[in-house]
Amino acid sequence: ILGLCAVLYTTSFIVLRALDGSYSSDGKFVADGAIAPPSFESSTMWNLDVKSLILMSNLGLAFIAHYNAPTYYRELRKASPQTFPRMVRTSYVILFVIYVITMCAGYMTFGDTAQCNILLNYHPHDMLAFLGRWATACSTLFGFPLVFNGAREGFKNAAMALDQPSVSDPKNHVKLVVAMLSCACMLAILVDDIKVIVGYSGAVLGSLLVYICPPILYANILKRHFGPESLEYKRGRRNLILVPFGTSIAVVGVVVNYRQNYGLDSSSSVEGE
Repeated sequence: ILGLCAVLYTTSFIVLRALDGSYSSDGKFVADGAIAPPSFESSTMWNLDVKSLILMSNLGLAFIAHYNAPTYYRELRKASPQTFPRMVRTSYVILFVIYVITMCAGYMTFGDTAQCNILLNYHPHDMLAFLGRWATACSTLFGFPLVFNGAREGFKNAAMALDQPSVSDPKNHVKLVVAMLSCACMLAILVDDIKVIVGYSGAVLGSLLVYICPPILYANILKRHFGPESLEYKRGRRNLILVPFGTSIAVVGVVVNYRQNYGLDSSSSVEGE
């Protein structure tokens, strides 16, 4: 509930600032020169290029299948194969609306100067933005145990699959938690730009879990259940066309993110000159 309230507040204030004109070229938060003024020189309605794959990578991470989905299924009232997809579809529609509104309002406010973390664009003395940063921080802080639990259990399952049962031994629980927390904290300290994490994890993990793994698992399940010569398996095998698509998205996404992060993009070079 806290995380949902934080997201709804942040989205609301971003929309408000996009409409009230306080961040326009002559707005009250731009006049003192403390932040970069909005720019729309490169704005276009329909342009699609290789850089658009960065957005696709981010969307792959944004709409990724939740690692705690089995737990949510068990906790669902009157859980069944019919009610769970209905809940998932409703959730994805809500997410889609929030994402679109936030992206449009953020770009409408700052244009080309919009940063990967849009909250960094707002004036230090903007109280609504200040509260939005705190709301996001609280949402991240209190949501971290949920994320960490999924990562820890996934690591244990992977260790078991690799014939390393000692990792799942309750005696090593504290060591495992400390080690994983240390790695996460070090990564957070060393990487100060969120687009690096979101870009690469979205390109690789997003493509893997959205486009590559599901059709492979689905086809194998149909093969085991109905047999390799069954009509169900032959139909389900058509979904495997998503595997090369996902692989292409992952590879190109990583390359584009690398070029942008290390200043190898031609447009970045022109701007730097």
